[in-house]
Amino acid sequence: MNTNQTTLNLRINDSYYVEEHSKELVAYWSLLSIVKLGGMRNFMDDNRIRYDDVADFLGLGEYINSDEKLDRITVLKSFEKLLRKLEKSTKKSSVILNTNIKKLSSLIGLDSVEQDILHFVAYLNYYDILDEATRTIGDLTGEQIQVVLSLLVGHSREEIKKAISPKGRLTQAGLISIDRDGSHSLKSKIGVAYSGFIEKMMTCDDDDIESIIKDSVRRCEMNSLTLNDYTHISEELEILVSYMRTAIEAKQKGVNILLYGRPGTGKTELVKTIAKELEIELFEVSYADEDDDPIDGDRRLRAYRTAQTLLQKKKIILMFDEIEDVMKDEDVGLFGPKKKQNKKGWFNRILENNLVPSVWITNNADSMDDATIRRFDMVLEIPVPPKAKRREIIQSNSGAFLSDMTIEKIAKNENISPAIITRAAKVVQAIQDQTQEPSYAFEMIVENTLKAQGYRGLEKESAIELPSSYDPSFVNTDHDLKELVSGISKHQSARICLYGAPGTGKSAFGQWIARELDRPYLLKKGSDLMSMWVGGTEKNIARAFKEATEENAVLIFDEVDSFLQDRRSAKASWEVTQVNEMLVQMENYNGIFIATTNLMDGLEQASLRRFDLKLEFGYLKPQQALELFTKEATLMGIGTISRAVKNDIKNLISLAPGDFAAIRRQSRFSPIKTADDLLERLVDEVKIKQYDDSKKMGFLR
Repeated sequence: MNTNQTTLNLRINDSYYVEEHSKELVAYWSLLSIVKLGGMRNFMDDNRIRYDDVADFLGLGEYINSDEKLDRITVLKSFEKLLRKLEKSTKKSSVILNTNIKKLSSLIGLDSVEQDILHFVAYLNYYDILDEATRTIGDLTGEQIQVVLSLLVGHSREEIKKAISPKGRLTQAGLISIDRDGSHSLKSKIGVAYSGFIEKMMTCDDDDIESIIKDSVRRCEMNSLTLNDYTHISEELEILVSYMRTAIEAKQKGVNILLYGRPGTGKTELVKTIAKELEIELFEVSYADEDDDPIDGDRRLRAYRTAQTLLQKKKIILMFDEIEDVMKDEDVGLFGPKKKQNKKGWFNRILENNLVPSVWITNNADSMDDATIRRFDMVLEIPVPPKAKRREIIQSNSGAFLSDMTIEKIAKNENISPAIITRAAKVVQAIQDQTQEPSYAFEMIVENTLKAQGYRGLEKESAIELPSSYDPSFVNTDHDLKELVSGISKHQSARICLYGAPGTGKSAFGQWIARELDRPYLLKKGSDLMSMWVGGTEKNIARAFKEATEENAVLIFDEVDSFLQDRRSAKASWEVTQVNEMLVQMENYNGIFIATTNLMDGLEQASLRRFDLKLEFGYLKPQQALELFTKEATLMGIGTISRAVKNDIKNLISLAPGDFAAIRRQSRFSPIKTADDLLERLVDEVKIKQYDDSKKMGFLR
């Protein structure tokens, strides 16, 4: 350090001079000299610090004779003895530190002032004795730090001010950060890149500068995936990979990609896959330090900036996961303002000036400001894979111990992410020799995970398949349904609204259309799409239309009145936005969309114009009721049906196919043995229905 002569060769009295010490100890001596000479407005006097307190604080008891007077000279002499003792044990670390500072200087061009400051900050954080000595000065403001550093490292205050400014190389590189709010001790006011940074600077003699930051920025191992595992976003990835390849070759500045999507969709693994495709190394900003303690958002950002500086000459990609930790608001006391705006501006500058291409990952893009999002070169949602891809992932991970029926059942759930599948497979593979029902174990693990995430569980098989007795001839509507399906088959596009009383077969008819067209169907109930979060329902609606497009599936919205209520009766803004989202998606959808409702009168008028066809489903006609009764009786093993029963079933009003489905489920635990018994149970089903005042309950005679 270029410490000035006033500090180095301090005259204590006529016969005593301080000899110049090695550079690694000058900082200690200089600091104590300031304290004793009255620098910084004589902190000793201002803070009423006594010399015996200083001696005790610095642990100088073994260097002071008990009969000596504790004054400035005595304290300085004893401190010099301590310094000489320390000097013997610091030579190696001093050499390593000097070497590492030279490495940093060659990378980012640190001048002599910045090198001296970094040198001192390293000592301040590495040697407890220096931290203790600085505390005798008292708490410092931002301006006072400039004065202290000026005296300690022997440079003018203006030079120091420039070197530690937000635009200085030390700060821009994230090597140090100055707390400019309030008054604190010197060490507390000067932050470093991360907790283990100084330790590495003092002890790491590896030739590769990467070793200095390996605890905050870690090299990622490659995975076994390929881009073929992400075919559901292949078009987006083709653009993304091409752009990154071009930008890396051109050494383009400010390359930033944002990936977002719900947890477990494979965002991190995708970044590894992209790096492997580009044949380039991937580094990740850690969210835990060397002691496995979590690192807060600000420290992670400093580590990111340090990595940007130190790794800029390497051909790499830098990944920053869980960006929401950085962008969330910070409370400053009970009535204090949020700090988000300041951080947002700082973060935006980072995105504009980074030298290493970076991929940022978040589970929730809503936590980020729109002005920040638009600064990313590309923003890509990583959704839960479509059903066909989910089936493929389940098959590849668990096909050895899951039946085709179980794979199909699990794949039907649109909340099944790759992470849920792979972790469930990991558990079942470990115990498959100890269990006779691996399929049951797999389903249970998946079910519990979905429940913990707040999603609906796996559907029971009976709830997702058409009954064996289903026949569209039992639907009471004025339209020829087989002719309708034939027309849809020719055009492969239709928006149909099915309305009528509950149980009349609206949803089942939508499934039958899919079966006739040999296409999968995607059935969404109101409860599947409603979200407790603002904007969540709209996202679920959009995701359903997107998944149906990807699967080439017939999309069925049951209870569509939940999303298409007349906007004139809306009481909250979110009710309007849900309707708007439905209308937009319906308008832009080119597939087959079937909407069902029991409440036609309350639908938004604009939605009615968007339906190509509106069909009313009524209760069974007398002949339909008899034919369905006969078919169900045969399936139940009931042989004889009396004339009286036939007459009664034909005269039973308000009977729907759904009533037969309810009785069929009931018969599993309460078997039906006769036609009279079957009739009686259907009568009971009809009795509990609610009718308009204009209708009768019971039989027509």
